Amino acid sequence: MKQLLLISHNDFRITFREPLLKGLLFFPLIALAIVKFLVPYLSEQYPIIEPYHPVILMWACMQSATMFGFISGFLFLEEKDENVFSALRVAPISAGTFVLLRLAAGVMISIIVNLLLLEFGDLVAISFDKAILLAVQYSLIAPLLALMTATFARNKMEGLAQFKIFNLVLNLPILRYFLEYNALEGFAIIPTYWSFRSVEAVAYGGNFWLFYLVGLAVYSAVLFVLARVFERRVF
Repeated sequence: MKQLLLISHNDFRITFREPLLKGLLFFPLIALAIVKFLVPYLSEQYPIIEPYHPVILMWACMQSATMFGFISGFLFLEEKDENVFSALRVAPISAGTFVLLRLAAGVMISIIVNLLLLEFGDLVAISFDKAILLAVQYSLIAPLLALMTATFARNKMEGLAQFKIFNLVLNLPILRYFLEYNALEGFAIIPTYWSFRSVEAVAYGGNFWLFYLVGLAVYSAVLFVLARVFERRVF
């Protein structure tokens, strides 16, 4: 626990030093304001929006987790530039533990933010127990994106460009709510597909536990592969 607090404190210090990262910290508050106030207002003015409330909630939860994933990935890239990972080979804390603790911090913060969106956004009626489960699943987007960015980008400039591509890919499954093509179910290989389907099951009816548990399995498999690739390429 002490190590987690030390790493988190250092990460926040670096984050507030970078204008871009500092600005991203406010996005969850903006997303909550959009979900809580702007969307209901627009729905009153334009009733056609109301059927898409669950989709808007899916997007808000995903993007909130995405922001923390980008921050973690950016910090990894900064340390890659400064050869911090090489120094970790002789440090009291192992490289694997360091990475795990940083990712854990992002996951915990993301869980809190997404729980606020799910419980107080009022776009979809969700029981508290399922809201917690959904917040946990959506929070896995943070380490997913962090590892993708840190693994495949060689520096911070590449990381910024690749983040946009990765974010676009993670958003692709949401197209199935706007386009009626069976081929879009092929996006099931993307982990966020299952997060979207889990919210869909709560909002419209469906097998929540099937989508949720399969989603956890897909996230776990992808994170495991990314962690192994990250270890080989960075360490």
